[in-house]
Amino acid sequence: MVIVARLFRLLSVALLLAVCCSVRGADEIHVATDPVTRYFHITYSVPQSAPDTIYVQCHWSPAGKSEWHVARVTPLVSETALHLVDETLWSSWMRNGQLVEQRAAGLTRTVVFNPYPDAQSVGKVDVDFRVELTPGTPKDQPAEPLIASMTVRLTADNSDVRYIEDWTKVYQHEQVVAKADGARKWEFRTQSDPLTGESGGNALYGMYSPDIPLPQLSYPLGLRGWYALFVKSTPRVGSVSLRLTGDERSEMVHSPKFGEEVLWQWRKLDRQQLVLKQPHSYGGYSVGHIDYVKLVPLTDELVSQLNEPFSNPSDRLFAGYWEPYSWAFVENVQEPAQHREPLIGFLKGGVDIIDIQLGRFGSKANYESEVLDQIISTTFGDPVEGNSRPTTDNVARMQLFTNMFQSELQYCRELGLNPHANFGATACYNGTEAQGEFSKQHPDWVRGDALRYEVPEVRKHILSVYREALEIGAPSLSIDFCRYPEGIDSAETCTLFLRELKQLREEFAKERQTSVPLLIRFPGKNVRLWQFFDYATWLREGLVDYLCPSNIQGRHMHIDIESYVTAVQAARASGSTVKLLPVVDGLYWGLDFPGPFMWRVKQLYDAGVDGIYMYQADGRLLYMKHGDRRTCRLVKSRAAVDGFWQRDGELRTRASKGIYLNRSETGGWKFHPYERGRLWLEGIPMGKVELFLDDKPFAQFSGPPYILGSEEYTSDNALGVAPHKLRVRAEDGTGWLEREFDIEGVP
Repeated sequence: MVIVARLFRLLSVALLLAVCCSVRGADEIHVATDPVTRYFHITYSVPQSAPDTIYVQCHWSPAGKSEWHVARVTPLVSETALHLVDETLWSSWMRNGQLVEQRAAGLTRTVVFNPYPDAQSVGKVDVDFRVELTPGTPKDQPAEPLIASMTVRLTADNSDVRYIEDWTKVYQHEQVVAKADGARKWEFRTQSDPLTGESGGNALYGMYSPDIPLPQLSYPLGLRGWYALFVKSTPRVGSVSLRLTGDERSEMVHSPKFGEEVLWQWRKLDRQQLVLKQPHSYGGYSVGHIDYVKLVPLTDELVSQLNEPFSNPSDRLFAGYWEPYSWAFVENVQEPAQHREPLIGFLKGGVDIIDIQLGRFGSKANYESEVLDQIISTTFGDPVEGNSRPTTDNVARMQLFTNMFQSELQYCRELGLNPHANFGATACYNGTEAQGEFSKQHPDWVRGDALRYEVPEVRKHILSVYREALEIGAPSLSIDFCRYPEGIDSAETCTLFLRELKQLREEFAKERQTSVPLLIRFPGKNVRLWQFFDYATWLREGLVDYLCPSNIQGRHMHIDIESYVTAVQAARASGSTVKLLPVVDGLYWGLDFPGPFMWRVKQLYDAGVDGIYMYQADGRLLYMKHGDRRTCRLVKSRAAVDGFWQRDGELRTRASKGIYLNRSETGGWKFHPYERGRLWLEGIPMGKVELFLDDKPFAQFSGPPYILGSEEYTSDNALGVAPHKLRVRAEDGTGWLEREFDIEGVP
């Protein structure tokens, strides 16, 4: 469930105030409705005598009939907690209707209930809702005496909410059949397994051939005014690419968890129709799937409230890394105009500087180079679930049928984005199909998998590549020494190269009568080979314009930024216009959204930085949850960031208490050496935390960030290769909130 009101304080008090049944000291029960989601918020009092842990069992019944059914519920928690919740706990909420409340004696707690589809008929809700509190043992254990039992009647008229779930009603109804039998058709399957949670047992599926897509479908909306659009699908089955007929790009949407409705967007739907498209992946066209789309009408006041967090003046820069290689790896890019589509995602995400990666020195190019050899055959990508070395011809198609960089520059100009020509400092990919001819022909100029920058011929080659990018039309340049800084053997070598690059930039600046800025991402303090990157000299000599100290992989997410702030301030006192944009990693091993990510952003803004640089911003702006892009939009404004934490503080006083642990690359709590377990506290202040590993003290923190071990390399093997019992204690007033996790270290 996506509880929009939790973010934007949109709860409106319902007209229902419940009369409740009370057992042993329960006071009263109140009901409110969220006008955007149309979920019920049922708030009840926990008796002062309740133990530290209670179980909350929720049922619903048609009004007055005592025909009780399990209610699909969540506690009132933040979007961060909903993102981090593990499948076992989520299943308990959504399949068993059971919540666990800790240290809630004397407090009010809230159950969030989505009545659709189980408890809503023909747009109307008229049910009894029961909340039972018991001590200590879950539902499947021997019964405990009730602490309290409360029942309330829920009524609502949601007939103005539209659900699109009969997909035979698309305009192209002949393309939707009950069973495709190998034909190029979509399947509208009925009578599915109830365990899938598909509404009415119905859902749309589509798969024909990896090489041939199913036809697009358009659904008639015929609506006027503003609506919030939610999407639901079955987890791990497939997804669908959606757009409205007035949109410039389709977006892949799916539900990560059972029964979860995902907020896609809020839009004015006048003269719009809904378009469905089969998704594409590195292996070709993949399974299309959707259960339903929910459209909730919005008043002008609600739209204004939804937009309010994004209305603050922009006073910070947002730079985002964009890797067309990764995009083309999963997309079927064969027309130059397609390059505009992802840039729209960056624009909507609030990006100012778009750092377009053209390749890594020593490997093949991702653009229309005549200096480097291009990727025009099969190439490989990062591991994905079930495939440690996926390969594709998608990138080759992009290279063969489009001028990638020329097209990107054209559309950046049209959209008002500030593009930089980005090259990874070096990664030769020795012995693979991605290795470039330059590194093959000069093995003596290669150290490990990196070109040796101390070799003059290497620097000359790299400068010739930058020259070509400038000739194509790059207004600005960028060099990325992360994740692979091994090409640099000393601080002197790196500075020498930047001086030579400055000469090239000044040559083109003189010709263009405007500067050619340089952005540099480099290892921050204590990150691998960080001592070879003498940023103080760069600033003193005016060698860089944007300074982006960075982590490498899953470590060093909270680099001490003070020395960089001091250096930049000193440079500005001497007339420099350099900007400090520390990196906040957007990859899966980065900080979870929105809470931990926004905590780091606030920490950086408090320190006085000019903005942030998001590495692999495309992951958050194009591929992950749509809420991630909305979070990214906040970073352009210090006031918006502060507003986020103000809302978090207000919710924290009402939210259910809990301790949450991020998931690893495996999807569970099995952490590789380069990964870090990171904790989030819900419903209590971000205060003292103690960690115990196998009942032995492991770490202690006075405040966030809460990390299993440390961010340094010395913690890479803190878990070893073995299972462990992690016990977390978080200070909660005069007591402690506790939770245990079964975690594991893996190779």
